[in-house]
Amino acid sequence: MRNGGVMSSDAAMTGRGQKVRLRALSGLGNKGPACFLAMIGGARLLLDLGEGPDAGRLPPLSGAGRVDAILVTHTHGDHAGALGLRHRVGSPPVYATPLAARLLPPTVAALPLPVRGTVEIQGVPVTTGRSGHAPGGVWIHLGTEDGGILYMGDHSDESALFPFDPPPPARRVILDASYGLDDTPQAERLAALEPFLHAGGALFPVAADGRGPEMALWALEHGVVPAIDDAHRAAIAHLLAEADTALRPGAEERLRRLLDRAKEPGDPRDVTFAAGPNATSGTAAELVERWAGLEAPDIVFTGYLAEGTPSRTLVDAGRARYRRWNVHPTLRQLTALVAATGAERVLPAFGDIRHREGWRAAFAPATLEGLDDPEV
Repeated sequence: MRNGGVMSSDAAMTGRGQKVRLRALSGLGNKGPACFLAMIGGARLLLDLGEGPDAGRLPPLSGAGRVDAILVTHTHGDHAGALGLRHRVGSPPVYATPLAARLLPPTVAALPLPVRGTVEIQGVPVTTGRSGHAPGGVWIHLGTEDGGILYMGDHSDESALFPFDPPPPARRVILDASYGLDDTPQAERLAALEPFLHAGGALFPVAADGRGPEMALWALEHGVVPAIDDAHRAAIAHLLAEADTALRPGAEERLRRLLDRAKEPGDPRDVTFAAGPNATSGTAAELVERWAGLEAPDIVFTGYLAEGTPSRTLVDAGRARYRRWNVHPTLRQLTALVAATGAERVLPAFGDIRHREGWRAAFAPATLEGLDDPEV
């Protein structure tokens, strides 16, 4: 399975005869960078333009042609890390929510995308809602005459910090199938992680613009005052500035309490949350380099273990542990989403193609797109 496959291409001509096509440039059949091209009438909209998560992975843009606009779901690298390549598709404008725009590189001047609402971009109605995954993160619904396209990006309805807005009906849905067929609920994940809070010290390399602040809150509310780095303090400040839309009710007060009580990182006896998630840079990289050769503290990774990074190396060597913290939907949540949206055709994105038959059974009577194409 390679990137660049065309999903079941031309939809039926309806209404005024609007032609609707959807092409997966990347993110199909594996955990590749997000990049999907929606062609609706004469409009060509790129949904995300990511890099990674494995080092050096970029979406193939040679066949993308001219793009009228890039719509960004959130600012994690595998969804927005390749925006520097937008000149290869005609240097189109980039759209992002206000909080996401604040987190993009200064070289990207984003136009506003609502956190919750509808705007028209290149003549296409674009509806958004909060995705429950990251600061300023949204799902995107494109209005089409054949029933609509819903792109979930990365999402979760299990976060205690980030809100999730149920999306509207759509005939086609691009799912966040990052966890394949896994159906382990967050409560079970937390139970497996809790012993590390009381083991005499633990380092959690995490995304400050994602699960990190929520995990630090979890530690504090389990009786452990955590240490957090400057990246986490800055991320929390951004969240507090947009608290009305970026946070679940009650989360603002909890985050302020965390900022007041959290320690500075550096003591191996503390429970420390430090950026970034694969320990390739930032405080996490510094602390891993300092502590990896020692027996303590525990080093615990909770997200995708990217190839060629300290996370994968340390876990494979037995020095670090892997315990997942859910930031993507379980199979049960995906099945419920397909049913709630009334989807007829689904693309399980960001997941391994080996789960194809399981997805086919779980999402029936909806049919799979793209994964059966022998050229994909």
